[in-house]
Amino acid sequence: MCTFPHILKGEIIVAENRKSAPPTPANRDGESIQDLTRHFAELSAKAPVNDALKTAFLRGKLLIAHTDPQLNIASRELAVKNMAERVGLQHADVLSGPVPGGVGYGVFYTPAFKTNWGRGTSLAFDIIAPTSPGGNVSTWLYLTAMNRSAMGIEAFLSYNGQADTHFLVFDWARNDHWQTNIPLSGLNNYLRTESAHGHPYQVLPVWNSTWRLNESSWRNQALLYNHVRGGWDLVYQYDYAATDAQQKTGWTGSWAPIVETFQSAYSGTSPMGALNTQLVSADNNGIWGTWAWLSSSNSTIRTDNVGFHLAFLDPNYAFAVNS
Repeated sequence: MCTFPHILKGEIIVAENRKSAPPTPANRDGESIQDLTRHFAELSAKAPVNDALKTAFLRGKLLIAHTDPQLNIASRELAVKNMAERVGLQHADVLSGPVPGGVGYGVFYTPAFKTNWGRGTSLAFDIIAPTSPGGNVSTWLYLTAMNRSAMGIEAFLSYNGQADTHFLVFDWARNDHWQTNIPLSGLNNYLRTESAHGHPYQVLPVWNSTWRLNESSWRNQALLYNHVRGGWDLVYQYDYAATDAQQKTGWTGSWAPIVETFQSAYSGTSPMGALNTQLVSADNNGIWGTWAWLSSSNSTIRTDNVGFHLAFLDPNYAFAVNS
């Protein structure tokens, strides 16, 4: 058990060490950021990610790329090939097996918007996060998003049936991709209630960033908003070598908040989705702009028609679905 009965005390990240970092999201009070990476790493080391989850996650992403309606056939094949090479899977293995997943409902960046940033890109959103998914969910289901960078991270929720819910970080820049694994029961300081369209939703506010530190190195970060102390907690960070082209080439990073599915049909599920989806980018000089809602002009909606019903859509920064 990893509940937080009190406010954990991490090192305060001073402004001097955040000179090149993105500004804090516009809709969250509290400039204070505490470094809890060591604490989260220690908890995650005690609970290695399930091998079945790893396989489902990777195979599912390849199938989503292969069926992306924004891509022509040649572009789909290239997207799958590039992703498969990065994660050590064979394209043929995915397509010859049972259908491993898809998009129940979600938002994808337009190709132009996906690469329309300079030295950094940052995403903040509130995952509508029921404690259990409800309905007939009997296998994996993910609530995930990326910040547009091809070597960025997914900081997401994973459901496995009704009683196995975890917050995870998958880092596309690493060979050892799986880095954080915390049961939802251990995130009481981060779960909160937000209202949208007259209904209360349990949400998990996530902040996911990638930016250039110098001419040859980049940084990935994942933060969660601690509503108890009123500030962001840094839960994961990784610095690595990369080029600008590596960050902006390929299909990886194309998805904003999505409900990623692994069954052929869903019914009776609890509301899930995303609220307050916003992005900010740094220009080619490293100067960050202003946070802005994800809009219908820079993103598209995808649904694979597996039973999810749209409760509401605020194009395209907020949505909730059930079945």
